[in-house]
Amino acid sequence: MRSPSFRLSPRPSVAAHLTGALAARTGDEAAGPALALAGFAAAGSTSGAAALLACVTVAAALGGPALGALLDRSPRPGRLLAGALALYAAGLGAVLLGLGRLPFAVTALLAVVTGLTGPALSGGWTAQLPRLAPADRMPRLHGLDSLTFSAAALAGPALAGGAALLLGAPAAVVVAAALVAAAVPVAWALPPAGPPHGGRHGGGGVRAVFGRGPLLRATVASVGCATAQGVVAACLPALGAGAPGT
Repeated sequence: MRSPSFRLSPRPSVAAHLTGALAARTGDEAAGPALALAGFAAAGSTSGAAALLACVTVAAALGGPALGALLDRSPRPGRLLAGALALYAAGLGAVLLGLGRLPFAVTALLAVVTGLTGPALSGGWTAQLPRLAPADRMPRLHGLDSLTFSAAALAGPALAGGAALLLGAPAAVVVAAALVAAAVPVAWALPPAGPPHGGRHGGGGVRAVFGRGPLLRATVASVGCATAQGVVAACLPALGAGAPGT
């Protein structure tokens, strides 16, 4: 008599995938302002707040290409993605615990290591979509995926600021880490590597961007907007600290 077989990690639905992406991206958007607020509260200076934010964001920019290459070559990209998410969440916790207890240089180094896994929270999710649905659904799903970026960019800083206002700056970091950690099970259940659903493969991301003028222009514009948002996030704690009555 044949024993029944059970799948320990069922393939997540597209809805679950988008929900996980939204949680991770919201946590990522909350993490920068949360670390800036926690750094300001612990160090009492805007330079400390700006340094933590810079360490996380610069490291993410440097770690993006390496992490993307690893995801492309991994036989189980979902497991690698889940590991990166777990490390990011744990890194946020380590930075929070180190503030005021460890030399600031050590805490800043922890922020750098944490930021290296940051790209997993953004593009790492998008790259897995073709394995979850047929090719004819991709335009709509990519549209929904892009909406999670916009929703996260709006909700993340608001959650960080609200948590800091109500519960203190450390709580904002905890909220960011919890959102990232909530996405780990969804990433872990992603299917193994192989041809995308329908057998089509899009090719290298860097070649696709630089080889198509409209896509390159859109990418440059989006990078510029993201840079401006980051500058504003870094400036707001300093502006708030210098406002009358604070």
